[in-house]
Amino acid sequence: MAQAKAKKQKPKSNSSSQRFEPGKVESLFVVLDAIAWLDGPSSGDIAQFAGIDPRTAGKLLKNARQISLVDLTGDSYTLVLPYPYKGSLDQKKAVVREALVRMPLLTSVRQFTGLGDALAVALRKAATVAGITPYIEGDLLPLVEWARSLQALEPRMIAEDLVEDAQAAKAERHRKGAERRVAFLSHSSKDKPFIRQLAADLTSNGVGVWLDEQRIRVGDSIPERIAQGLAESDYFMIAVSAASVESEWVKKELNSALVREIEKRRVSVLPLKLDDSHMPDSIRDKKYANFSESYKAGLTELLAALKDGKL
Repeated sequence: MAQAKAKKQKPKSNSSSQRFEPGKVESLFVVLDAIAWLDGPSSGDIAQFAGIDPRTAGKLLKNARQISLVDLTGDSYTLVLPYPYKGSLDQKKAVVREALVRMPLLTSVRQFTGLGDALAVALRKAATVAGITPYIEGDLLPLVEWARSLQALEPRMIAEDLVEDAQAAKAERHRKGAERRVAFLSHSSKDKPFIRQLAADLTSNGVGVWLDEQRIRVGDSIPERIAQGLAESDYFMIAVSAASVESEWVKKELNSALVREIEKRRVSVLPLKLDDSHMPDSIRDKKYANFSESYKAGLTELLAALKDGKL
């Protein structure tokens, strides 16, 4: 009888993995800066780079993983979404906001509040839909606070709204005649040393940068994943090298459809030639900056072209 009774008991999931750690969302940005700059950092690397306590870093990384903002492979962290390194506070908040808006749990919360439920009721129902059992409200309240502070709980909010906000911000920047331009740097993780230097040099020359490593997860839609970063940017710079042309990102996703999507958002495609690798067919006709023989010469060519608007 005891065995039969035991078989009827429904196992409960471990709710501790669903616990969202309390803290201010602004504290997350030094962690994201570290992941964007470092190559496959561990939590210890991130804590040291960010200058924060390892325990605090661990809590922030746990939160970032739960909202699918970062991935963990082995003991190495990577960003899932493009990130505006040295960008404005509003730009960095927008990245976290996007991750929250896309989170299935919060999507359900918005649906239930849109149907008239109070937030506490909507959260309980959404947790049930997500299979979070037992439901412990206190474990999820810090998540709700992050979402509320970033206006990610509006019932009608969808990811497309964030892209429209980014496009509007770029249009306003152009309307004011600001000289500052923004570049989206797409690259293989193996080319990160080059990208670090380029990001530093572009920033020092008044060009803002979004960093995006070419990584594909199962079910990823590349145009969707990079949409907000593109909407903010004036240039889509792709580092073309032996490492990148062999990557699945370039093989499968850098096609004519994606190039059209980029150009539809009034973003110029600027290939960066790092070595003697052949340009992918979809960008073969684009003017490129040649870094293959000299980094200094390539940078001079790139900055001159950006200033003159010839690329």
